[in-house]
Amino acid sequence: MPDLRGLVCMAIELPLLTAAPGAPEVEPPPARPLRVAMVNMPWARLDAPSIQCGLLQSVVRAAGHRCDAHYLNLDFAALIGARTYDGLAGIPSERLHLIGEWLFTYAAFGDVLPESAYYVDFPEVERLWGKLTGGGLDELTELRRRTIPDWLRGCVRGIDWSGYDVVGFTSTFLQNTASLALGRRLREAHPDLVQVYGGANFDGDMGAEYARALPWLDYVVTGEGDVAFPRLLAQLAAAECPAEARCRVPGVLTGRGGPAGQANDTQGGAPKAGDAQGGDTQGRAPQAGTAQATDAPRTQEMDRLPVPDYADYFGALERHGWATILGDEPPKLPVEFARGCWWGQKHHCTFCGLNALGMAYRSKSPDRAVAELSALLAAYPSVHVEAVDNILDMSYLSSFCADLADRRWDIHVFFEVKANLTREQLAVLRRAGVLTIQPGIESLSTNVLRLMRKGSTKLLNIRLLKWARYHGIRVAWNLLTGFPGETDADYREQVELLPLLHHLHPPDGCSRLWLERFSPYFTDPGFPISDVRPRPSYRHIYPASLDHSRIAYFFDYTAEGTGSEESFAALSEAARRWRRRWAARPPSLVYQRLPGRLVLVDTRGEQPRRAVLTGWQAEAYELCGDQPHSAERVRAALEPAGHRVRAEAVTALLERCCRSGVMVSEDGHYLSLAIPENPGWW
Repeated sequence: MPDLRGLVCMAIELPLLTAAPGAPEVEPPPARPLRVAMVNMPWARLDAPSIQCGLLQSVVRAAGHRCDAHYLNLDFAALIGARTYDGLAGIPSERLHLIGEWLFTYAAFGDVLPESAYYVDFPEVERLWGKLTGGGLDELTELRRRTIPDWLRGCVRGIDWSGYDVVGFTSTFLQNTASLALGRRLREAHPDLVQVYGGANFDGDMGAEYARALPWLDYVVTGEGDVAFPRLLAQLAAAECPAEARCRVPGVLTGRGGPAGQANDTQGGAPKAGDAQGGDTQGRAPQAGTAQATDAPRTQEMDRLPVPDYADYFGALERHGWATILGDEPPKLPVEFARGCWWGQKHHCTFCGLNALGMAYRSKSPDRAVAELSALLAAYPSVHVEAVDNILDMSYLSSFCADLADRRWDIHVFFEVKANLTREQLAVLRRAGVLTIQPGIESLSTNVLRLMRKGSTKLLNIRLLKWARYHGIRVAWNLLTGFPGETDADYREQVELLPLLHHLHPPDGCSRLWLERFSPYFTDPGFPISDVRPRPSYRHIYPASLDHSRIAYFFDYTAEGTGSEESFAALSEAARRWRRRWAARPPSLVYQRLPGRLVLVDTRGEQPRRAVLTGWQAEAYELCGDQPHSAERVRAALEPAGHRVRAEAVTALLERCCRSGVMVSEDGHYLSLAIPENPGWW
């Protein structure tokens, strides 16, 4: 990584676009400026700032308040070591042990269940922890019972929280118990500090249940916070005493109030065993019931959002030392160009729990997107950009991406895309600096893709893998199984197919379907899924005073009509073999175009192979490269070049290519697998 550590990072602002006709009125200035702290807790990633904190920091400042972001995840990584931190944050969790959440639950709630019960239910934790650190379960228990509570006490002492009116916790993925644990201690030490919680972990019923049961949560924002959070701050600023105010804002739930109870310092600073309610001897009196709020207003004009502020993240990196936190890993810049999912608006994928409160797709104008990206790249020392969008706006291919290509910036961009991208569209992405994509392939069985509502096919998914390899774009993808209606034949077909694709990017993993809250499989009783219950790890993490069925995001279930364990195991092993081939040396399957002939060179097998196609046969093979075609379509395409060939002869050639493993077919359509050897053709 280039040494960019001496560069200065600064807060930046872009002029917002003029409000369009019918756009919401600009909010009036607050009665007084509040002092707001945003907190990014473990186990947020280390190699990128929080776009939630960065964006809200800019939103809060634009609303007339002061705002700091505290990257306490970096502080914790510096304490336990970045390698241990990253290992725990990304540790494999096929059975969803949620070890990151479990480690902070003692500090948040005390002894929900003893460690021994967790180790019995999740025996793999001992092996995973040992592989990561070389330590045993005693060291893991020490981290949970001593190190983490001591660190949290240091967080309370080390920051002047009395200098703030409001603290905001944005919680996504494994940040929940860490946020709740620090919030509880802040209530004990600073009872007048107003606490606001939000993020994906507080969407829908989850946020309502936390607000009902945990008295140190003053307010919970359910949904997008760009509008609701500054409106809440405006009401707090107008109150004589913000800590005693009872604000009412659409999309904001009001907690019960009251203190969190005393920390038990004799046990490393944990609360009393299983105590989530606490007493009412400190701070505010409990409020009867919980206000049920509507979803927070959503930002419709995406261009009205300010540029995220990441200066506090890079400042924290400087303070701890880049090498201490990142090692050789370069920092990434999260950017947001769109919200929602244009595909999900039409066909919500059956297993997807994203976009809990609405699929409505909204994107920034291409000019604004380029201007914002330019500002971020100019302000911060990074060339790695990660779009957090659920899906690429297809209009960006002819606007935003074309503009980036013309600018010739040396950047590495990540986007989530749909798997039906063509060779030409992938070439546009590559010229724009998009070097990694996540296309949501999920399966190489058309039947299973239909059950998922993916809007793709086996051949289209393979086409994307093929041309992404040609253009040097890395593909991040997984194989998913366990969909009602699948058959063992669907998996046998994939097991036979995978060796033919060893020259393309392998899947990162193969796993069973996880049932997620907000997914159609969870919300629609018409699917053959029953016996839905929270995953067992939740009972080790959250006390019984919280309704686990309301706060859980992942669920166990019984599904009818799924493939056998044997077929799943066979597909998993086939995917592992594919990854092992790539780890050693990626195989290749290329063709060389020469006058009158096409030479195929294949290193996928144990011994290299060569084959030569001449005349119309060479052209027929190449015609099936960009798009799956029928034999009749190929025959018709050969005629303008003077090749008058019967459809039967074309079919025989294409079938022979399939038997040779250099082509695949489905429903009478054929796709060539070989990639042009010359990388400069397109």
